[in-house]
Amino acid sequence: MNIFKPINKISIFIAGTFANMVAKIPKTGGPVIYTRVAFGEFPSFLVGWAYWIGAWTSLGALINGCIRYLGNIIPVVSENRVIAFIMASAILWIIIYFNIKGIKQAGSVVVFTTICKLIPLGVFVVIGLFHFHPEYFNTVSSAKVSGISTLSAAIGVTLWSFMGLEMGVFPAEETKNAPVFIKRATIFGTIFVAIIYILISTISFGVVPQNQLADSKAPIAEMLNLMTGGRWGGIFISVGVVISTLGAATGCAIVTARCSYACAVDKTFPAIFKKMNLKYGTPEMSLIIAGILTNLLLILNYVNGLNAAYQFIMLLSTMSTLPAYVATAGAEILICKKYNHNLSVGNFIRKSIAPLIAFAYSCYAVYGCGQEAVLWGFILMLLGIPFYLYVKIDERNKTGIDCVDRRFLNM
Repeated sequence: MNIFKPINKISIFIAGTFANMVAKIPKTGGPVIYTRVAFGEFPSFLVGWAYWIGAWTSLGALINGCIRYLGNIIPVVSENRVIAFIMASAILWIIIYFNIKGIKQAGSVVVFTTICKLIPLGVFVVIGLFHFHPEYFNTVSSAKVSGISTLSAAIGVTLWSFMGLEMGVFPAEETKNAPVFIKRATIFGTIFVAIIYILISTISFGVVPQNQLADSKAPIAEMLNLMTGGRWGGIFISVGVVISTLGAATGCAIVTARCSYACAVDKTFPAIFKKMNLKYGTPEMSLIIAGILTNLLLILNYVNGLNAAYQFIMLLSTMSTLPAYVATAGAEILICKKYNHNLSVGNFIRKSIAPLIAFAYSCYAVYGCGQEAVLWGFILMLLGIPFYLYVKIDERNKTGIDCVDRRFLNM
């Protein structure tokens, strides 16, 4: 809990970086485009590839979270993995359908679900104030993780709560007055979310002992049941969380498709990803491909169980998203900042302090994701290279444009 407030503050630095970049480059694709402008095509591909993986794994994690709380309303969902998978798949494809219908329809779903989820969260905070036990408010560490290592372990998980603060920059060309509107929405949205998280986490740590809280599949619902002495309180909060995750998943699908679409337009992803639905003007094939991959990911529930799968997907998604944060912070330093002709280290740090903080935190968060998530994230990035090579060779065959610098070849 002690690290949550500084993490909230640092997350605002990250939000500020994205806000400044969308004001400078209001183009669809967000960090993919910022990296292309600042560092070139191949780094842009790596960022886009990693972020795309992070986006559809996030979609899977959010749907898993939805199913966890849905099981508190309909017990058979948490008791039967086959039913859980069928429900998760149905939710996924309904979300894909709404996204194909257009960003206005998908955005309306996000707005509606955001409003609906604030009601049960507000109820939880108010009731929790009357059931707060100061003696529960302490730190409980795992036997395997202690001391300073708890900081890095917590950062990877905590940053997951803020994953998505950059999502508003992706559909920039589909948003009116994007430089102003998206910049404000990104900064103020992050501040608002930080306040909500601090309230909920503070109340949670004082309602039940932390070792009991750590083992809960649906903690807020179970705490509300405990406070109200029955099951209806938990069902009420579970409905709110289900609505919340549905809205977040809908927004995540928007970003997933815009990321791969931007890469395809930039000719670093296959052309199939930029195939549009002619009626609705949305990246239809990007959405369908993301849906198929997410559906395959949901099968992890059968292998590791819901809790283990959710935690691993969460960390892998965080790891895959972080290169975009690192690259965007670097792009802001290169594009948005102005330096004296006689550049010194002190002048560089002073002028770039905000993006440097965002850069350093993002790098440390990679470490905090853990060995397994970092390893898989790195392997998935490497697997993107043959994908990139195929696209460039295909482009050369069709257009005659060669990306190879042949000045250095022994011809």
